[in-house]
Amino acid sequence: MNDFLNIGLIQTTLDNSIAWNENKYAGVQMSSLEANRVWQEIKDGFISFNSAPIEKQPNIIIIPELSVALNREKDLANLSKKCGAVVIAGLDFSEPIPNQVANNAVIHVPRNWPLLGRSGSVSSTYFGKTFFSYMEKDFFEKKEKKEYQSTKMYILDAGIYGRIGVAICSDFFDIERFLIYKGKIHHMIVISYNMDTKSYYFLAEAISRLVFCNVIICNTGYYGGSLVFSPYEDEPKRYIYKHEGSKLFTTQILKVPVKAIDEEQKEPRTKDTTPKAKFKAQPPGYMESYIKRETKEQKLK
Repeated sequence: MNDFLNIGLIQTTLDNSIAWNENKYAGVQMSSLEANRVWQEIKDGFISFNSAPIEKQPNIIIIPELSVALNREKDLANLSKKCGAVVIAGLDFSEPIPNQVANNAVIHVPRNWPLLGRSGSVSSTYFGKTFFSYMEKDFFEKKEKKEYQSTKMYILDAGIYGRIGVAICSDFFDIERFLIYKGKIHHMIVISYNMDTKSYYFLAEAISRLVFCNVIICNTGYYGGSLVFSPYEDEPKRYIYKHEGSKLFTTQILKVPVKAIDEEQKEPRTKDTTPKAKFKAQPPGYMESYIKRETKEQKLK
């Protein structure tokens, strides 16, 4: 295991009131004007990351829910290919079948990953949202459409950087998801377009302790609230990153622990190990879940 994973956050400022037209006869995709503006933010984010020293560049770049227009997906894959980082990004609404709207995210993995730098190609996979917000449902209803619910959950095997669970926005509130992830992941990555940022702060700490993993939330810059939380023993270390303030575009590169949390996931807490522990105690029943790693995993390579 590597000591740390470098995470790059691109907090775009997509304005939902401009992006989507609620008229019954308008499509479900965002306006080209807002799509192009947000795409420029994404490109600026990659430029910022590429200007950092190679050892500080992100291994994984995360972009919020609904940020990438469907016609920009190939362009995003090219950016991933050029920098060599895995990209996890929220895509605009789509209709996989008539009158049912999906909210998906793409994962682009460069061929040479985890080596950074230009790669010859990328492979791509997708995951979708299961539980939609009432605002999304209202939007679809005005267009006489319904939500298309994803029925799959994924664990991404990132090799030396650990195992990763993923979720889109309100799926972060799905308790059953964390019963599956408990004992099986090192990082929980959430992409979101969420107004209620305070709820995320509390939930991130709770899930980090209950699943015993790092929690990374990349929320829209329109509302702020992106954060990175790790269940360190020392309280000041736990919030690795926390962003407050609305309508602010920002990028950030952050280091989250991998090797140290992996070692403590494997080691049952005893009176002898407690004094030197770097992280909080494992939750009840954790070791039983750790031993039963039977969930089907989607490998990054």
